[in-house]
Amino acid sequence: MIIKTPIGPSGRPYSQALDVAGGKHMIFVSGQLARADPDHAHHPGDLGRQAREIFANMDALLREAGGSLADVVKITAFLTTLEGYADYSTIRREVFADPLPASSTVQVSSLVTPGCLIEIEAVAIL
Repeated sequence: MIIKTPIGPSGRPYSQALDVAGGKHMIFVSGQLARADPDHAHHPGDLGRQAREIFANMDALLREAGGSLADVVKITAFLTTLEGYADYSTIRREVFADPLPASSTVQVSSLVTPGCLIEIEAVAIL
């Protein structure tokens, strides 16, 4: 069930809160980065390209657990620049169906791996 209040930001593509009940279990997906090549060097690319790779990796992880991105109820994204936020927001909207997961986005000065512009973690209910 989506929980909304009139004080939430209007026109923003996200769910303020989701209520999950029943005999389900939670999957906590650690922060994901864009995939590395065989030499463990991260692929160059803009924030949008990295976000697409991250969501693909996340979907593969959730499928191993018996779910998919459709089961995600919360995501947190860490961006090193807000210049790519519009691209990230568009991709997030493409990847997730309604209801959109609860979402937070935070700008950080850097990530652990050089060249990575975005890291995303998630919580899914299966």
